[in-house]
This record gives sequence, structure tokens and C-alpha cells, in this order.
Amino acid sequence: MNKTLSHILLLTFLLTLMTPNHALAKMLKPHLYEDKLDNGLTMLVKETPGTKAVTVQIWVKAGSIYEDPDEAGITHLIEHMIFKGTDTMGAGELAAAIEGKGGRINAYTSYEYTVYHATLAARYWETAMDVLTDSLLHSTFDPTELDREKPVVLEELHMRNDQPRIKLFQALMRHSYRAFPYRRPVIGSVESVSSFTRGDILSYIKKHYVPANFTVVVVGDVEAKAVMAKVRDLYGALPARQAVEHDLPAEPAPESATAFAIEDDVNQAQLALTLPIGPFADQDTPVIDVIAGILGNGDASRLYNRLRNKQGLVYSINASAFTPLGPGLFEISAVLDQDKIPAAIDSALTELYALKYAPVDEDELARVKLNVESDFVYNLERVEGQARVLGSFYMLTGDPTEDGYLDRVRAVTREDIMRVANRYFTIKGLTAGSLTPRGKAPGIDDAKLLDMARRADQAARARVDAALVADAYLSDTYRYHLDNGITLLVREEPTVPTVAVRAVFPGGLRAETEKTNGAFAFISDVLPRGTAKKNARQMALALADMAGDISGFNGKNTFGLKASFLDRYLPEGLALVHDVITTPAFDPKEVEKVRPERIAVLRQQEDSLPSLAFREFNRVLFKKHPYALNTAGSEAALAALGADDLRAIYQRHARPENLVLAVAGKVKAAEVYDEVKRLFGGWQPAAVPASAPVIAPPAPPASPEEFSLPRDKEQVHIVLGFLGADLHSPDRFALEVADTILSGQSGRLFRHLRDEQSLAYSLSAFSMPGLDTGAFGVYIGTSPDKVTQAIESAWRELERLRETPVAAAELERAKNVIIGQYELNLQTHGSQAMEEALDEIYGLGQDFGSRYVRAISEVSAEDVMAAAQKYIQPDHYVLVKVGVNPGGH
Repeated sequence: MNKTLSHILLLTFLLTLMTPNHALAKMLKPHLYEDKLDNGLTMLVKETPGTKAVTVQIWVKAGSIYEDPDEAGITHLIEHMIFKGTDTMGAGELAAAIEGKGGRINAYTSYEYTVYHATLAARYWETAMDVLTDSLLHSTFDPTELDREKPVVLEELHMRNDQPRIKLFQALMRHSYRAFPYRRPVIGSVESVSSFTRGDILSYIKKHYVPANFTVVVVGDVEAKAVMAKVRDLYGALPARQAVEHDLPAEPAPESATAFAIEDDVNQAQLALTLPIGPFADQDTPVIDVIAGILGNGDASRLYNRLRNKQGLVYSINASAFTPLGPGLFEISAVLDQDKIPAAIDSALTELYALKYAPVDEDELARVKLNVESDFVYNLERVEGQARVLGSFYMLTGDPTEDGYLDRVRAVTREDIMRVANRYFTIKGLTAGSLTPRGKAPGIDDAKLLDMARRADQAARARVDAALVADAYLSDTYRYHLDNGITLLVREEPTVPTVAVRAVFPGGLRAETEKTNGAFAFISDVLPRGTAKKNARQMALALADMAGDISGFNGKNTFGLKASFLDRYLPEGLALVHDVITTPAFDPKEVEKVRPERIAVLRQQEDSLPSLAFREFNRVLFKKHPYALNTAGSEAALAALGADDLRAIYQRHARPENLVLAVAGKVKAAEVYDEVKRLFGGWQPAAVPASAPVIAPPAPPASPEEFSLPRDKEQVHIVLGFLGADLHSPDRFALEVADTILSGQSGRLFRHLRDEQSLAYSLSAFSMPGLDTGAFGVYIGTSPDKVTQAIESAWRELERLRETPVAAAELERAKNVIIGQYELNLQTHGSQAMEEALDEIYGLGQDFGSRYVRAISEVSAEDVMAAAQKYIQPDHYVLVKVGVNPGGH
């Protein structure tokens, strides 16, 4: 070999060694890389340095639309089975491997794809990759586990049948699509799920679980070259195989309008309207999303303003676009009284069709486009959100980046709105469905609906003709005290250009009586609906103009305001927060609009069996303590409270010396302090407050107390529990560990009651510390014929905690789960601001996060057993059962 050639080869070899592995991958944008293995598998890796979190997701092109008719629901069943054991790991061990690192593991099935995902601390990303890969490639689909899991899936199916919203949605899909398989439920049917064998599953896996159908998406504090090398090591040797292609049927053009009605044992009516639109990849999808924002996204939207504010036809209403891989749907949905359904359809369609005949106002269009864009920005605060965007965009368009989509959103014009509205908003394509109490159907058939659509279209034209439609745990935290008593907390966190504000006062359920039960829920709804300077409509427009949001909140111990803004609108946002807090309108008209909505919440609560079970559990357990009251209120109190009553209650509690104001995001603390001092410095309370009553904690039940509430549903929902620790008790940490030992996919309840015995679909433990007292217990959702056995099994698990020390590995897993989830839950600016505000108002201190992590990490097996013996009292419990034959006989 000549010397020149030798030098060239040596140089090539050295350059290869110095070249990063991911340099061979395609860099789509800074820190985002794409590569493809020879067998067809796609890799998408986004580096997010400094986030300390990672999500690993494996997207499989296997969804319900690719199922044959006799395979309905098998994709979803496989998702359930995928973590039930592999060649090397048994059922529960896969989830335990992730949860033991403080992470979360789960999966979900959609129409077009199945996603297996794990989110955890970034340093454990290889564990997540190994566990998900092992599940995907080496699941055994053990027949015994299959026989155990099928009843669990059937319980999920029954549970979905008990949920009014889902029942209406499934009927809506069935009527909106004539041929395309979106009309079939992803979960399948009782008959199909019951029939599947291990052979059916393996046959389906062989057809669809091939490398060409796999996309591995990783987002987090990782190095792309290391991730891609790991993926090549795990998947590179898989042979290339052609996936079975499905000839999906074309959806026929609609020939007429379609109406349907469902009558059921519900208390609150619901309405849904759809029109066919294009798939996600259609060039007009960004325009459709802007139209959805104009019509029904938030209080500033047209549908909300006209149907709720002006006409009082609905309690809530929104518009959205279902834009999947195949033909999509534009949907309007509302919660309302059944006698207002015809009028609501007329008015909603008129607003819809008006977009065909008049250009929208430029200010309105700019506001909505800003809000559509901001939805993406806020979604990107978490690594899971970024991965979902990458995966879904890639699956639906072949391009994982959202930049082109957002560019098209920003470019939408008034002319585009009219063009797309005329393209899709036809009369014959309309589907309308309602869900009402029995005997209350609106009596609208296809012909009548078609006539209503024609009249609405004419009304839209006429309206346009008449008038043109126009030392802290969280770093970089600063604390200030204003002279009037306000405590201000500011956290500088500049990585995402958003700001969250939380204004928190003591109050909430703990400050209510039977006569005022529901007052703070009422106040939280009315509070942001106007000030001395702005009415509700002006408030909504002001917020929409800055892509902001202000809403009230209330809980067991506190109430106040939550606000979020893009960072450039912080001064205007803080000014609005100030006006709402110091000069709320409590407009009697707004109070009367909110009152039926609060009562509607009570009715919806009646339709939710788990909510009923916990409501009754709290009532029986806490007795005369305010925690026994319903957080949603009582109908008698909500009916009696007027605007003056709400204002008086608010003023007694919303005082500057009570206020903790927390701000987190892309801000400078000194600037926020100056602005808050300017705005709030002069605020003084009107009068000296009366001393707060002393609230004594309740005593445990003298003997077991049981309560049953019959409901004509398919499941029974059970809450078994005891008085627990308060927020300041050192016992709370051991109880939280006990809760975690019982909960989760690798927890004792899931393993023993669901995996081994198929006794329940939904179950968990809970530990809820309050200011004076708390609660600890378990929740079970099961079939009527399994009630007694499920309760007995739950008792066995509770008794194990009392009698047997927790094994070291299980204890460590539980502590890692708690600490890991605590850290993951503080990713967003809103969660950071709320955490700091609550720690302050409860007197826990801004270093509580550090003390909390340390206290959890120091919990011993003896601590858990001691806490279990103290709080799990077999002779002093409450047992509540809600559902069909709740006695279990």
C-alpha cells in the first residue's frame, strides 16, 4: 500500500472516531435528531439539557382502525397485556422497575397507534428503554394472565358505559361516520373482548408489531448519540418485515343531516354537533383550529358569549377539531337543560354558519391565533408534552416538528376563515346528538334537523346583512412582605416564556357551614367574571388579547385565583389580577348565570359514582367537622346565596394580611415586587375581621359505620377508610408511604386484587392530610357480584400493613415513587407557584420541599407498621358502597 493512501485511510479512521454518533442522524432543528434503522424503525430524540426529567415513548402503528371486524378491541387488550410479564420479568415487575425509580409507566391506545411510555428522572433513561423494549418484544401473553385481564377490560368497558360523556361520544362517532372505522369504539365490545385467545394476540402482533411500525421517541436531559446507540443495540438485529396493510374504506359524502337521541339515568343533559372535515395532514387544519378557537375556546369565544352569556341557553359550551390520520370532525359540545336543546342548536348553528358570510375582526383573529399558538407553548413545559407532539406529528404527517404547523397558524387570514368555513360547514353534513334523562328527549329527527340547519344558515346570512359581525426548595425564589400584610413569593425560572400567578387566601370548605356550603365554589366561579372597571365580556376579551387566563379555585382549606400569561403580558396580567382581587363586581346578573351552573355540577356529581362514594365517605367520617360537607356545595345553600351574601363572605376572608401571592416564570423578582407594590400597596381591608371559630378535629367512629347508596349502574364503587393524619403531623409521611405501597400498577392492591384475582378494574389507596384531621383508606370499583370478595381482599392488604414489616425493596420503591412524582409534578410554572403559596399559607415554610423529601426518605418499615396500627383501626372505620346492589348480595 502506498504511503499517501495509508495516510488517507488513517485520517478517515481518526475522523470516524472523533465524529459523534448522532452526527450521522438528521438534525431537524437544534437538539432534535431523527434517524432510521435498516429494518425501518424510526428514532426521534430531543435533548432538553437541565430539565432532569426524561420520557421514553414507543409509538406503534397499531390502532383500532387497523383491526378486522372480528378483532375489535384486540389492540387495546394487547396494551393491557404488554406489561403482564416477559421471558425474564413477571407480572408487576415491569411496572415496579420504573415506579421503583420514582417514575411513571403506562400505555394508551388510539385509533391509529398505541403508545407505551415511561417518564422518570433523566439518569434512569436506560432503565425505561430496557423495560419498554422488553415489554414490546418479549411479552409472553401468558394464558392465565389473559384470563385475568379480560375481566378487567370488561370492567373498564362497563365503567365507560356508566359515564354519560363517553356514552354520548361513542354514539356520536357511530352516527357521524358511515364507513370509516372511527365509528367503532377503541375498546371493542363485550363479545369481541371475551372471545380473544393467546393465538389471536400473537397473530395480531405478528402482523403489526414490526420494526417498520415502531417509532422510538425520547425527550429529556439525555445525549442523542447515547440514546440512538442504545436503540440500535436493542432493535438493530430485528429483521425487516413488511407490516400488513389495511385498505381503509372511503367515508362517503353525507346525503342528509343525522339526528339521534339517547335517554338514560342521568340528571344533566348534554348536546353534541359534528360536521365532517379533513385529516390532520390537510393544509386547512391550522385554519380549522383557529375557527375552533373563534367559536368555542374560552370565555371570549363567540359560542360562549352568545349562548351562555347573552341567551342563557347553556351552562358550558366549546368547539374543537378532531383531526386524525383519516377524515376528521368539527365538534360543538354543550352542557344544558334538555328543554333548551332546540334553541341551543339553532343559535350554535347560526354562529357556525356566520363564518361563511362575513370576515372576522382582525383583533379577534389575532387574539385567537395567539391563543392557539400559546397552547403549544404551555404544552411544551413537560417532557411528556414535547414527546406527544413529536410522536403524533410524525405519525400523522411524517414530519415530527410543529414549526410548519405554527407558521401556518400565524399566517391564517380572514379570507382563509371564510374559505374553509364554506368548504366544510354544509347543511347536509350535520350530525346532532343529545343525552337526556329518560322521557326528556328533544324530539328532533333527521328531517327536522335538516330544516333547523337551513333556517340557521338563512339567519346567519340575514344577520350579516343587517350588521357586519365583528434557603427554598425551589431555587431562585424570593420572598417579600408588603406593609399591608401581603406575602409575595417570586420564582425566576426563565426556560419557557410563560408566567403563572397564584393568589391564595385561607377559606374554602373548612370555612363553610351547612347554610353556606358551596359558597367558596360559588365565589370562585363568580370572582373572575367582572370588576369595578370591566364586565365579564370585557374581562374575557382582555384576557384573550394577551393569551392569558384567570380563573377562581377553591379547596378544603383555601380559595383564590389562578392566572397564566405569556411573559410579555405580565404587567397587564397583574393589573387584571389586582382588579379582580380588590374590586370584584359580584354582578347579580353574573351570579344568576353561575347559580344554575353550580347546581348543574351537583347533578353531574350524582352521575359520577366514584364522586358520590367519596362524598358520602367524607360525610360519614368527618361528622360535624366542615370536611364532612360537599366541596361542590348543597343545593339549598346555592339557591339561597345572593350576590350580597357572596360579597360579604369574600370580604371577610379576602384581606391583604391573609393573601399569599406567588409568581413563577420568566420574570425578574425585583420588577415583580415593584409592580405588585404599586398595584397592591394601597389595598386596605374595610373592617376588622371577626375572630375565626375554633374547629375541633372529629373523633374516630365509635364502631364500624357502613352506608350504601343504590344506583342503577353496572358497577359498585367502594370507599373503605379511617381518620388520618393532619398536614403538620409527622405521621403523614409514613401514611403516604403506606398509600404508595398499596397503589400503582406495581402496588399491592393492583397486584393482588386485579392481576391475581380480577376483582376490580379501578382501585387505589389514598392518604389525604388536612389542617385539623385527615383521611386514609382504599377505593375499589368492581362488579356487584365481586363486592364482598373485593372488600375482604382489601382488608387482607390493610391487615398486612399492620402486622408485617414492609420488605426493604418494596419500601425503597415506594419512597422513590413519592419523591420522583413530587419532583415531576413541579415542572410547570403553575405547579411551582401553587406549591410555594400553599407551603406559605399552611405555615410549612419554603424549605418544606427539602424537608418533605428528607422525611419520606427516612421512613422505615417500623414507621409504616406503626402508622398502620395507629390509623387502620378495624373497629373504627367507615365503609361506603355506591352502585347496583351495593350491599354485595
